[in-house]
Amino acid sequence: MTMRAPSSKSPAPGPFASLAGPAPEPERSAPRDLRMRTVPRQQRARAAVARILGATGHLLDEAGFDALTTTAVAERADVNIATLYRYFPDKFSLVEALAVSLEADRTERTVRMLQAFVDSGDWRVEIRAILEMLLDMRLKRVGARGLRLALHSAPQLWEVERGSLNRFVERFAAALRARVPTMTPKRAEAVSHATVRIVVGLIDWGMAEPAQRRTVLREGGLALERYLAEYLDRGAPGA
Repeated sequence: MTMRAPSSKSPAPGPFASLAGPAPEPERSAPRDLRMRTVPRQQRARAAVARILGATGHLLDEAGFDALTTTAVAERADVNIATLYRYFPDKFSLVEALAVSLEADRTERTVRMLQAFVDSGDWRVEIRAILEMLLDMRLKRVGARGLRLALHSAPQLWEVERGSLNRFVERFAAALRARVPTMTPKRAEAVSHATVRIVVGLIDWGMAEPAQRRTVLREGGLALERYLAEYLDRGAPGA
């Protein structure tokens, strides 16, 4: 099967894009049910689903969302197309399942790292570690780069991305309040929103400029630390 070259589209919108996401396409303005049709119970079925998601990730990295098809995924995963359709109704549900898998991995790592952030004598060390971990996942996790673009390819997939970001915001806001008990919930949420979107934007920028990646993250990380220092070194000014 001939694969199309990777899309030359601009990188997915970073944290400074409108929170509303892309304008809905008329033919897809209604919400879609993106969930898997059924959850695999047996080891053999779980292994097949893992191969399907791995194949989805590889194809997204190689050719992008527009070229992704269920047939190509089934062929790459070496499963019957009927097996794929037993779990996934279309390519949108494949992308969502890959996003859920990636978020689960990211959450497992960040929960521990955010606790270290709360307890650390130097919060800057932990913020740098989190930024490095997120970049490492984008660089090394199969499908992570292609997924970032895919989640901005259709309105219903943007909702998947927004939900993931909002859950990250909630976790970091809770960590902020644990570290600075005087910080109000409203302020913690605002600071967390800003921090998460700055981090996502830095990683997007670094991925778009590989030769400048370390410089981007170093300088952007310093700017982020100066922003957070207003709250973490001096308490929580404002309401």
